[in-house]
Amino acid sequence: MINRIKDKMHALIFWQTNLGDIVNKIYDLKLFYKYSFDQNHLETKEKFEYYLTKQYHIIEKGLSLPNPRLGFGEDIIINLINKSTKYYESYGTSELLTSISACLNEYLNFHKINSVETDSDYYTNIREFIDKVTPNKLGGTKEITKKDILKSIDFDFENFLKMRTSVRDFSDTEVELNSIIDVISLAKLAPSVCNRQGWKAHVYSDPALINQLLTLQNGNRGFTESINKLLIIAGDMRAFTKLESNQIYIDGGIFSMNVLLSLHSKGLGAIALNTCLPYSIEKKVKKLAGLEEYEKLIMMIAVGNIKNDFKVAMSNRKDTRQVWQLHS
Repeated sequence: MINRIKDKMHALIFWQTNLGDIVNKIYDLKLFYKYSFDQNHLETKEKFEYYLTKQYHIIEKGLSLPNPRLGFGEDIIINLINKSTKYYESYGTSELLTSISACLNEYLNFHKINSVETDSDYYTNIREFIDKVTPNKLGGTKEITKKDILKSIDFDFENFLKMRTSVRDFSDTEVELNSIIDVISLAKLAPSVCNRQGWKAHVYSDPALINQLLTLQNGNRGFTESINKLLIIAGDMRAFTKLESNQIYIDGGIFSMNVLLSLHSKGLGAIALNTCLPYSIEKKVKKLAGLEEYEKLIMMIAVGNIKNDFKVAMSNRKDTRQVWQLHS
């Protein structure tokens, strides 16, 4: 009898655990579907901007190819001009539109240089958009040299990576807010799908609020009080199409790694804290942290100045042979 009760209890716990996982996934997908975009549902300025960024970056990529095909991307450009015009009529000009104009201007010049007849309605529409929205210098392509790249990597990168580690023992010295801003300015150079940059770093300095947030995170025992700044990295669901529910974590993770490397470059200590939380806890974190419903938690990053001497976990890595495979 006792064994049967135990079996039923174990079965109930198993079901509840799996049910909780299912509910969490349903909640995630429901929110993502609510805020993600497609070209027929651009009801907010932000969705509109992410969509336009996605579209014009396709042209930038085409222009950066070794030998762009003449006339490439015609359907995309016609749609881009139509959608950009609608955006202009609703919200006026912006840096995004002037970047699109710059990209289209380079596209037009590329075809002129290659002796393409540009008197057709298609190219006339491009010129009219460029005349309406003055191009900036932030769209299209730029030239770099191998010399520039070699100069930029002229330091001991291997040692730089080997010395980055998760720090759980910070000094009591204040971390300057300007240092964090500099870090984020570097980290934003991370790659993202179609250059949409669907991320945000929320920064917290108040010790009481940091403590409340970390209590909900529940993976920082023993060093909570020494944390001077807390970052919450979030992904913006509005930046992704309805088929990109995983991409928000990929882009957010790449940005987060850039944050960690940038913190390391500034001589600051940091540790990534996971936010794999049940939706009920995630909602509490977002409310307390002042995040919007459309933001998805990626991770927290605890930051502090480093001591002269301290210990870190060994964190031994797998043998390289275990993490690569040759496919001939």
